[in-house]
Amino acid sequence: MATIREIAKLANTSIGTVSNYLNEPSLVAESTRKRIEEAIEFFDYHPKAAARSLKSRFTHRIGLVPLISSEDNRSENPGDNAFLELLAGINTVAAENKYDILLSAATNHADEMKTYQRLFGEGNVDGIILQGIQSEDERILFLKKKKFPFVAYGRSDLPIQYAYVDIDGGQGIIQAITYLKSLGHSRIAYITPSKSLMCTRQRWDGFIQGMSQNELQIRDEYLIEGDFSEKSGYESTKAFMNLNTPPTAVLTSNDVCAFGVMRCLKEMYLIPGKDLSVIGFDNVSLSQHWQPQLTTFAQPFRKIGFLLMESLLDMIHGREQFPHKLVQPDLIIRESTGPVC
Repeated sequence: MATIREIAKLANTSIGTVSNYLNEPSLVAESTRKRIEEAIEFFDYHPKAAARSLKSRFTHRIGLVPLISSEDNRSENPGDNAFLELLAGINTVAAENKYDILLSAATNHADEMKTYQRLFGEGNVDGIILQGIQSEDERILFLKKKKFPFVAYGRSDLPIQYAYVDIDGGQGIIQAITYLKSLGHSRIAYITPSKSLMCTRQRWDGFIQGMSQNELQIRDEYLIEGDFSEKSGYESTKAFMNLNTPPTAVLTSNDVCAFGVMRCLKEMYLIPGKDLSVIGFDNVSLSQHWQPQLTTFAQPFRKIGFLLMESLLDMIHGREQFPHKLVQPDLIIRESTGPVC
């Protein structure tokens, strides 16, 4: 990391002037301020990080930046406790190792990236946990370039080594299709997550493989790109059930999306598990209390939180460079699926 001496040399001024600028910029002439600012930008200098490096190697804090939609957060739709379970797992291992979690939420991707830049630049954390991994994820590229410890919840298409923990969603979808085929279903619809997410492609690959292995036809009218919201499940189901030949089963992005499917069916006087079999993904606590109870895949979020934090600590303390951990989802069969009538 650059020092004030190097900043002063590049800006062609004294160390004292740079110090004055950092404490009270108005004390420094405008032309000198400009040179100092250019030098700071050139060296990617951050005073807080520099001060910390003189005192201690570690902050004993981990950064976590959830991306939260303001619209979804203010809605009255059923909640999703997946993040809370994940956070509980992360925080358990952190507390056991005397680490704190620094949460800094963002409401859009531009602010999210600025937050990661700030966390790195100010030296507030020893490492970062990434979520919602995308194909060419710029956060991964940024943190790799800075050689900053991080672990991702998910895999990307980037041809670089990095630490990750992931759920094998593709195998889960194959298992779901095989189970539906055993119940006599052949007209299977799929509400996919947003195509910007890596989990979407992994699950899609599983969908293609599962349909092929079970000798089932993929029909375009049974495919809708949705998201993780109840609204997505509701609107997609309306479209499916208004087809001349509607599907007999549907796979959804997550449990909240599946709740939207079942709400739509109820309004149409149709019964989940009888008129349309519904499978979710996550196994949030509400899924076993919904009526009817939801068949879904259990992502062990707390266990994943354990693995994410353990992997990051291994990297921070040099015990392992790029740990890779893949978790298998479990199909929990309940009342929202049944044989074709």
